Amino acid sequence: GGATSNPPPPPGATTNRVYVTNLGDGTISVVDTGTNTVQTTITVGGSPAVIGVDPIGNRAYFTDLSSGNVSVLDTSNNTELSPIPVGSIPLAGAAIDTITGKFYTSQFSDAPGQLGQISIVNTSNNAVTTISAGTKLQDIAVDLATGRAYVTDFGNGGAGQGSVHIIENNAILSTITSVGTESHGVAVDSSASRLYVTNLNDNNVAVFNTATNALVTTISVGNTPQVIEVYPALSRAYVSNEADNTVSVINTATNSVVTTINVGNSPEGLAVDPSTGMLYVTNFNSGTVSVINTSNNTVIKTIAVGTQPVRVTVAP
Repeated sequence: GGATSNPPPPPGATTNRVYVTNLGDGTISVVDTGTNTVQTTITVGGSPAVIGVDPIGNRAYFTDLSSGNVSVLDTSNNTELSPIPVGSIPLAGAAIDTITGKFYTSQFSDAPGQLGQISIVNTSNNAVTTISAGTKLQDIAVDLATGRAYVTDFGNGGAGQGSVHIIENNAILSTITSVGTESHGVAVDSSASRLYVTNLNDNNVAVFNTATNALVTTISVGNTPQVIEVYPALSRAYVSNEADNTVSVINTATNSVVTTINVGNSPEGLAVDPSTGMLYVTNFNSGTVSVINTSNNTVIKTIAVGTQPVRVTVAP
């Protein structure tokens, strides 16, 4: 990066960047992972929510809850590019497939009889493909090994149950039903063929086999589990429990919670920097990011960011 007043990172440390969307003040905080300090704050306006970074194309894509657009940043100079209209307001999830060059965003439908929408942006030319699916669409995860995207849905599972829509080649391949009550967060571990879904009202995580879509088990976590992040190198998954102000640490080999970490107020977004083993957690009501050392599950730093930080992503 350019000149900075921050001390240099210790020898051998990497300096990736962490992007944090601050819903309440229309900014994005950029954190240097070498020093865990805010390097710069980008004013983007609107209500930035869910973000994904394409390190190859030097682009960050994020949903703007105040418009029907996907906003785009050039991460080489942190300037905003022309937004991409995707139709109705993208109120829910987003994920990027860096291998096939697709940015997925889901639109939650509240209107009776109206389907939700999944918009797929081709990152090479910004062309948008839209699929109608489900109703109350939520989070998205991409399996980089198969190119499939998994989209959670509060409904469509029968008897108050949520579901997960599986997208392949820009179409619905199949839907897993009876996932849990208010299915929300989703993550994929390609190496272990596992899909993880948080169920807000059940206070658990449902684990599925991605080869068969069969339920493997459910794991009890904290209250109102929001987001789940998988860290295959450590056989761990992390869950932000919004109502408890905690993060549950799951051993994915045994499907059990090994410890619970106290963080800030209303944790939501999670991202691991694999080069340092640090886990970044956005605390929505604290305006902070907790930095957790995954080797000993301790909070090593709390970084002040913008107002109502929603999500976080790590960019090499």
